[in-house]
Amino acid sequence: MKFSHLPLILYLVVVLCAAVCAAVGANCPQFQCMSYSKQKVIYHQTMTPSWLEAHASYIDNSHSKTKEQLTFNANSVHNSALLKVPMIPADVLQYSAPLTVKIVVSHDVGIATQDDSDIIYSVSDGIRFVGFVMYDKGHASAPCYGIEGTSGTSFTDVERSSNSPTISDSFYPGQFVFTLKLDEHWGSCYTAHDGGFVNTAEFKNRLMLSKGLTLEVYKHDTGEKVGIKFIEVTVIRDT
Repeated sequence: MKFSHLPLILYLVVVLCAAVCAAVGANCPQFQCMSYSKQKVIYHQTMTPSWLEAHASYIDNSHSKTKEQLTFNANSVHNSALLKVPMIPADVLQYSAPLTVKIVVSHDVGIATQDDSDIIYSVSDGIRFVGFVMYDKGHASAPCYGIEGTSGTSFTDVERSSNSPTISDSFYPGQFVFTLKLDEHWGSCYTAHDGGFVNTAEFKNRLMLSKGLTLEVYKHDTGEKVGIKFIEVTVIRDT
């Protein structure tokens, strides 16, 4: 007779969560710990340059590739799409599905320190996108802020959140972390500036999740450049 270890594993998760909560003195009931085990990762992918060339549905022809980096150079299109990666097919998700998208990106610091490199990472339903702009080192405002608009080979009808607060540190971090809570019109971006910088955004539009989800990367002006080392995306269905 086969024996399932799942009940024991769930019990150990509860015990471990309760022990951690007790150690830090937090009010953390066991049912809250159990809720984390009910979260479901429905998409996860670490996108290297080779993976992107093989699986992206669109890559702008201004790019060049090495094993370590996908580099996009200047092109002739304002607000152009750099790449698009299908993640969740249409008719898989319900409109009201509680979803969190986590995006971690790593860039070539040298390019963003010396050149124009204002890049947008977003999630789209094929019609509209929501996401965040990352500024290069040359800007005095916040290093990232929320943006939304109409997707395509170039984006239009753009809405931007506040590009404040400003930061004291002037370096380019190379790595950015984004969180998009798609069912709550909300998101945040994180960088290493000032010991840990966070900027939040409330989006006016809600994606039609039933149409599917696509990762879309854009740039602002024709002269922008970017070197993408990797993109890691996780889509979580919350409880």
